[in-house]
Amino acid sequence: MLPKRRGISFDNLDRCDCAFVTSHVNSQPRPSLMGLSPLQMLRAADPGACEALETALGMEEVPFGELALTLEAVNGQREERGLDPLA
Repeated sequence: MLPKRRGISFDNLDRCDCAFVTSHVNSQPRPSLMGLSPLQMLRAADPGACEALETALGMEEVPFGELALTLEAVNGQREERGLDPLA
């Protein structure tokens, strides 16, 4: 989502950008987790810890059909908030 060598500085990310990226990345199902996403796996193992992590980081589980793991998705979300694109 934040490709290397594109001039993107993590200093330019705000809390909403980080929450958006972590929400999408951690909602992606993984073969190594038996087809579950990291959030689903954590929720199954320890619901309280999952809720605390989601609250602390501002994350939320993104439905599979709405996952957008691209820089364009991040920039679209930034545009909705009136911010300049990252790259």
